[in-house]
Amino acid sequence: MDLGFSGASVVVTGGASHIGQAIVWAFAAEGARIAIIDKDVKQACATAEGARARGAAEAFVVGADLADHDEAGRACAEALQLLGSVDVLVPNVGWNRPAFFLDYDPAQWDHLLHVNLSAAMSCVHALLPSMIERRRGSIVATASTAAFGEQRQSVYAAAKAGLVAFMKTIALEYGRFGIRANLVAPGLVLPAEGETLGEQSLWQDREAIMNDAQTKYVLDRTPLRRLSAPEDIANSTLFLASEKTSRQLTGQMLTVSGGFAMR
Repeated sequence: MDLGFSGASVVVTGGASHIGQAIVWAFAAEGARIAIIDKDVKQACATAEGARARGAAEAFVVGADLADHDEAGRACAEALQLLGSVDVLVPNVGWNRPAFFLDYDPAQWDHLLHVNLSAAMSCVHALLPSMIERRRGSIVATASTAAFGEQRQSVYAAAKAGLVAFMKTIALEYGRFGIRANLVAPGLVLPAEGETLGEQSLWQDREAIMNDAQTKYVLDRTPLRRLSAPEDIANSTLFLASEKTSRQLTGQMLTVSGGFAMR
């Protein structure tokens, strides 16, 4: 099915690897023009090369640490200049280090809040005016089923729950300008065997995120008895971003977790 992204301008944050890479490549297969914003420039360039090989009309890389508001604004301005306009924004960048709340110090939770919430807010703040001017645009943020609450995820969960509320409010405030704002909430998505991850990927230290016993815990409580793959999140992102499939969808969150979110 043609989703209407041929020649469309798409910005994906955290697009260098894993879920972000899958999102970039899914838009590439539709013929989109893509700007990847990521602090791992080397890996982002490899993803951009893969995007061009998969059919992207253009693929650019903008390096930035999106946890810094000024850096995010600069990067988004550069992406807008490269693309000329933005039809779709995917605030996907994220980071996590699971721990019980009292094991965090304020500096750690500030970092998690900045990467998982403030980064998306900064990018929306930078690019929303250009969408309003054109009276069109789709924003699809990557949330998490942790937003419903999850052990060892207190700060990450708070950030993602805040992201959900933020996006729903953007949908309410700016729908009159033709802007749609939605979210995809993945459950656990592990890197595939042999998947190339950048040196700065959070999954470089998998044991710090999800060990085998914790993975089994999730699988045993997932109705479909399988974990989502990055491509599952990417396909759901395209579904919500497309005017052809989701023209009347805004302020919605699509959970993609094999049913784990229902537990």
